Order: sequence, then C-alpha cells, then structure tokens
Amino acid sequence: MKALGTFITMFLLTNEAVQAIEQQDLTLTKDTIAAQDTMPADTLKQFSAVDTIRQKKTVETIKVKNIQQAYTPKINPAVKNFQSFLYSFRQDYQKMLDRWEDIYLPEAPSWIRSNPDFYKLIVPATYYSEPIAQAFSIDNWEPVIPFVKENAIKDSVFQVPNLAHSVDVNKGVNKQLLAFYLQYPGLVSKNENELKGIEPLSDKMKIRKPKKEKVFYLIGAASQTGQVREKDLLVMKPNFWAISGNGYAQFSQNYISDNWYKGGESTVSLLSGAVLQFNYDDKQKVQFENKIEWKLGFISAPSDTVHQYKTSEDLLRLSSKFGYKAITNWYYTISAEFKTQFFSNYETNSDKMVSSWLSPSELNIGIGMDYKYVKDAICNLSVLINPFNYTRYSVASDKVDPTKFNIDAGKKSKDQLGSRVEATLKWIIINNLTWESRFSYTTNYEKVLSEWENTFTFAFNKYFSTKLFVHTRFDDSVSKEEPDDSYFQLQELLSFGVSYTW
Repeated sequence: MKALGTFITMFLLTNEAVQAIEQQDLTLTKDTIAAQDTMPADTLKQFSAVDTIRQKKTVETIKVKNIQQAYTPKINPAVKNFQSFLYSFRQDYQKMLDRWEDIYLPEAPSWIRSNPDFYKLIVPATYYSEPIAQAFSIDNWEPVIPFVKENAIKDSVFQVPNLAHSVDVNKGVNKQLLAFYLQYPGLVSKNENELKGIEPLSDKMKIRKPKKEKVFYLIGAASQTGQVREKDLLVMKPNFWAISGNGYAQFSQNYISDNWYKGGESTVSLLSGAVLQFNYDDKQKVQFENKIEWKLGFISAPSDTVHQYKTSEDLLRLSSKFGYKAITNWYYTISAEFKTQFFSNYETNSDKMVSSWLSPSELNIGIGMDYKYVKDAICNLSVLINPFNYTRYSVASDKVDPTKFNIDAGKKSKDQLGSRVEATLKWIIINNLTWESRFSYTTNYEKVLSEWENTFTFAFNKYFSTKLFVHTRFDDSVSKEEPDDSYFQLQELLSFGVSYTW
C-alpha cells in the first residue's frame, strides 16, 4: 500500500512539471513574436536561431529539474519519529547493559531491571496458544449496563493495590499478539513448544556442584556458642499410624395400652455400635488399613411367649487391606474380611436356634486392585476389585441349619473360589448430614451373594444424632421355605440417641 501511494504521488508530480514547462513555452513564444515586429530581417533571423537554441536548453534544464523533484521520495514524519525512537531506545538499552555489568556498582539499580510481564513481546515472534484460548473464552464475562456510570460499592470501599497486575498485562499482550497473528502470519517463525527447553540462566550463572554443608559441623558450631547442644537435640520420628473411631447408642420406645382401639404391642428397642480404625500410610507407596466394627441391637417381643427380648442387629466384622501404590489412585491390594455375630437368635415362640456365635461365619481373602478417591474431608471412596477371591462359609453349632448360610446339608463349612467387588463410601452431604455406604458383590460364577448397607446420620451436635439404617441383601444360594419367597431381603431402622466421634 505504501509503494502504491508513492507511485501515485510521483505520477501527479510529473504531470504538474510537464504542465509548468508547457506554460513557460507558451509565454516564451508570445514574447518572441512581439520582439520580431521591431527587429530587422537579418538580425531577426540570427536572434531567432540563438533564441531557439537557448529555449531548447532552458526547457531541457527545467524538465530535468522537475523530473528529479517529482521522483524524489518523501519520508512520512511518523516513520522518522519511529526511527528516532528506535535509535534512542537502543542507546538507552545499551547504557543499561553497561551499567548492569559494571562490577564497581554494589548492586544494579532497580530501574534497570526489565519487566518480565512483557517477555512475549521481546522474544522472537512466537505462536502461543493462550491468545487463541483467551479470545474464545467467556470466563468472568459480565453484561455491560450502559446507564450505570458509577459503582457505589467499589467507590465506598478502600481500594488496595492491584495484586493481579501481571494477569491484566498478560491479557493485553495476548490481544496484541492475536492481532499480529492475523495481520502478519508469515512473520511468526517460532512455536511455543520450542521455548519449553530454554533455560533462563546462562551457564556462567549456574552452580554445577553446589557446596554441601555437613550437618554435624553446623551443630557443633551452634553448641560452642551456647545455643544448642548435641545432647539436647530431640529427633521426632514421623508417625504414619492414625487411630480413629466412633460409637453410638440409639434408643426408642413405644407404649400401647391393652385396650387401645387399634390394638398393637408396646416395644422397647436399643441399638449400639462402634467402629475402630487403625490405618498406616507412609504418604508414598504403602497403605495398611484395619477396621473393627460391631453392631448390637435388642428389641422387646411381647408376642413371643418364650423370649422376652430378641436381637435385631448382631454383627462383628474384622477387615484388613494392604495396598502398594501402582499408578495415581490405584493400589495393588491383598484384602481379608471376617464376620460373625455375638448372641444366639431364635424363632418366634420357639426354642429353635437360627444363628449363634460363629454360626454362621464368613471369611473372604482376595487379591486385586483398590481405587481410592479422597476429596478433602468431604468424600472418601474406595472400590476394591478382587478377580481372585477365596470365601469360606462355616457353622460351628450343631443346632443351626447350615442350608440357610450357603452350606450343603450335613456339612459345617464350604469353600468357594470366585471374584469379589467391594465399594465403601463416606460422604458429608451437608454440614450435619453424613452418608456411609458399603456394597459387596461375591460370586463363584454360579451363585451370587450381594449386600448393600447404608447409614444416614443427622447430627444435631457433637453428642446427639439421628440414624437411619437401610440394609438390603440378595442371596440365591439359600433354599426357599415357600416357592413365592424372594431372594431379596430388606432391613430398616430409624432411631435417635447419643454418638461420639474421635
């Protein structure tokens, strides 16, 4: 565009020069004609010849001068100013470098230091992905309200210095770079990936072999000055063990008189439980988790003429997992779990025992991988996958029917190989509401035993809470007492009481 403008200017100047020459020729011709009327014929001829030669030389001289003036390029004042600015900038920059390397200065003045916020404009033209991402981003976008001229809140509050100055400068630099990419794509010769290996310090400024201080001598020097003596040093070994737990006791009571018009029975129930955890974590590779859990629940049974109280919850469970970190959140894991109950349980209005201590008992040992996700103290998820799992079901008492616990009739134990999946979750949904869930799925590829335990705890304060227990179970290995019976089983309990966590 600049070249085209220069050519048009030169063309216009050339036309003006030719017009001036023609005007001079016309004036000269008129003067010559007027002089010819008063001169003799011979003198007139001589004068005409000399005058013709003089006119030709004058015309040629004027043409050459006008053409030279027309073709002389005119420099834009803005270009001159820019060149002057570059010249002064290079001189100032060279002066800064000279002072920077001056060994007699105690330290470099602060005004010499370059501002690193503008490094993208100093390095060779480079393509960065950030300007493109910024141009298409709508983060922190707010609608502009044209009739609102002042921000009352901002004007009334004391304004602190802008702590995000570098961020604002970077956004402005990115806009300039984006405009440069669009207008001069051929001048961008570098790519962002080429700058990743560049180190900011030169080899002269790097310390290849830093000096190693010996801690023993440092301690000795301090003890000589009376600050610290070696015998007074106390070395604390890191404790990778963490012990935690919680306990609760829930109570409920319901009274109904003998003459209540709808009928019914008065009941009293008590539920207690506790969880103890002994966990080891070296924060690098090894994790070792151990948990002891028990639940005990009793309920009065007015309709049972043989037993005054019956157990509603009875569980003792011991579990352990040893994990070695594989990648990110995955661990190679060896796990074991054993569960049984404390007290005996009987059928209603009968002395027939349904279950008792170690009858039944279940042991699971597996090898697999464990996925763990921990989000602060809000969510703790563990998913254990055991492709190889060994399960042993056993009944210790002769009074218990083994067929109800996945054991063949006439036998007291059964071994089973298969796979197992177990997922545990503790999630603080809101400040006072916690959801604890445990899901297990065990199969020998013929039969399935699956359990899903859910506990919702609403804590009023540190000591009082309400709990909702929902326990579902699916077991297609047990025999049905009635053909219409389902393999699905359900247990639910809502209670209020005291609780404590440590």
